[in-house]
Amino acid sequence: MTELATRERAESDGADVDLGRAPGMSANAVVWAITAIAVAVFWLIMTSWRPWELFARAGFSADFYDEQARAFLRGRLAVDPSIPGPEGFVIGTKTYLYYGPFLSLVRLPLMLFGDVFVGRLVRVSMLIALVVLCRWSARLARAGRAVVRSASPGVVAGAGADDRWAVGIFTAAVAFSPALFAAGWVSVYHETELWALALAIVAVTLLVEWAASGFTDQRALMGTALAALATTLTRAPIGVGVCLALIGCGLVLAWRRRSDGWRGAVAVSWISVAAGVVPVALHAALNYAKFASLFGVPGGRQLQSLNDPERAAWFAGNNESFFSLRFLPTTLVQYLRPDALAFERLVPGIRFGPLATDRGSYPVETITPATSITASATLLLLFAIVGVAWMLRHRCRTWLLVVVATVIGTLPTFTIGFIANRYLIDMLPPLVVGGAVGTWIVLALPWRRTVRIVGVVLAVWGLWVNAGLATSTIEYKSRGFTELRYGLDRAVFGEGGSPSLITLVPGSIVPRDGVVALDPGCLGVYISEQGRWVALERADGVRRTMGTIRAGGDVLAAGRGWTLRYAEGSVGVRVEIVDDDGVVVFEQPVDLAAAGSLPLSYEVVIDSVTGEFLAQVGTVGLLLPADVVATGGPITEQSALSALCDDLRRALPSP
Repeated sequence: MTELATRERAESDGADVDLGRAPGMSANAVVWAITAIAVAVFWLIMTSWRPWELFARAGFSADFYDEQARAFLRGRLAVDPSIPGPEGFVIGTKTYLYYGPFLSLVRLPLMLFGDVFVGRLVRVSMLIALVVLCRWSARLARAGRAVVRSASPGVVAGAGADDRWAVGIFTAAVAFSPALFAAGWVSVYHETELWALALAIVAVTLLVEWAASGFTDQRALMGTALAALATTLTRAPIGVGVCLALIGCGLVLAWRRRSDGWRGAVAVSWISVAAGVVPVALHAALNYAKFASLFGVPGGRQLQSLNDPERAAWFAGNNESFFSLRFLPTTLVQYLRPDALAFERLVPGIRFGPLATDRGSYPVETITPATSITASATLLLLFAIVGVAWMLRHRCRTWLLVVVATVIGTLPTFTIGFIANRYLIDMLPPLVVGGAVGTWIVLALPWRRTVRIVGVVLAVWGLWVNAGLATSTIEYKSRGFTELRYGLDRAVFGEGGSPSLITLVPGSIVPRDGVVALDPGCLGVYISEQGRWVALERADGVRRTMGTIRAGGDVLAAGRGWTLRYAEGSVGVRVEIVDDDGVVVFEQPVDLAAAGSLPLSYEVVIDSVTGEFLAQVGTVGLLLPADVVATGGPITEQSALSALCDDLRRALPSP
């Protein structure tokens, strides 16, 4: 290992010198160009093509890290329960978040400005993470070049055009992987995933550079330790993989110095081992302080579990845990299957394949649309396979150790009882490490021109798949996106016969996700989502009514057996459900001080398709009994048609 490490360092120094010349600068320019493309695409997707909204306040969960930072400023771990809502974990009388503290600590200085930045930092944070990921992936590729040159000098002869192609295509393979899909949801979940990946790549890059120095570069070791700490305190499973690599290197060094006695062994290994142990210990301590468990998270104590008997029963049957080996048959098949995508005529031309099928002895709790590593990170996976095979053949022990350790870090993801596309990001670190070596082997094949063309095609494939899925995820419940998709389809293929568009049949089975249904009377447009209909647009009148309350006693809406009215002189807005004998069987008062003063705008929705009965009066929202829908009838006797439905009717397939 010493001899190989020495050669790695020598070649790495040579690579740095070569890359400092004009060809190296050109390779650097290529990396910046790919980074700029990735950033531009990511930016446009996550702002719904309104880039000026980069700092706009995001939706639910965007302020989780902000709230955690405010709690830290108060010297607490518990957060305001109103912020996480159903995502909070209720332990005794306190509410906690399970996310690592690193991204909250970074936000601490900004929280001194009050609420100015609250909920507005997620998009910028993810863009910074993407830049870090691209730049450090390119640096890791250069480290891979050095190790390949050290063992196979004929494969990489020198710097130049090959550098531009290898580093550029590898950076594209990483940038246009499921990491790009993170743009599809501006949330704490995707921000966490993206930063964990970026920090992990920083850590493993510094680690292999430390190895290339013959394990003597203390700055590289300290950088690895800090990056491992940040990764673990962002997303523990990914950080554990990096920490295992550090501990493994320390143990190997100790073994090599065993002839010097235990003092000599400890002298060369203790920093590396400690750097791997401390982050895990800190994570365990924080987890214990919140949940009285070193590594477990009590799923049954999450607010949504406490309010949902079915979810609570699921956790009770799984030892109150999110994790179990019983989920492996389901997750392994879904995340590795090559047919997890489907093509369609509508923009963006690609969508998620069928939902995952439960294959384990215990069902997963939630199944959301997800693709696979083979389908969405194809180029990176191929590079990684070639790279690992080369490492095994040439006994490249340090790099193999990093690959194995980061693979171990992915195992908890495969045991989560939830299927989600974002979890593919957890699986990228070992692929990036293996691919940083494999890229040079692949691009040195005799059919160089063909290989480059295939590489570019697969990079574009990754861009299309992940950008397309991200766009669909963030926009599919948008009226404008639906109108755009079918408008383009009609312009190209003519009227009639557009795919994924049906006439709504009440009571029928809800089809796969993404199918758009038109009410026969054009009273609404709906899109399918996980076995239910979600309204894209409702007609004014029958299913939705809006207006302004200008005087006491206004009737807001009425149907068979119920009346929703503003009652002057009472405590506020009151909904009454009246039975056949005129007896009020339900009423709900609302504080007028919260709703505002007259005149008040209002909106009422009663939708038998979605099972919703909602009212918004001023600034107060009311969730009313859904069983009113069964007895309700129309809100008013007159209605207008849904404009979107009227437009889409021309795209319906001919009967």
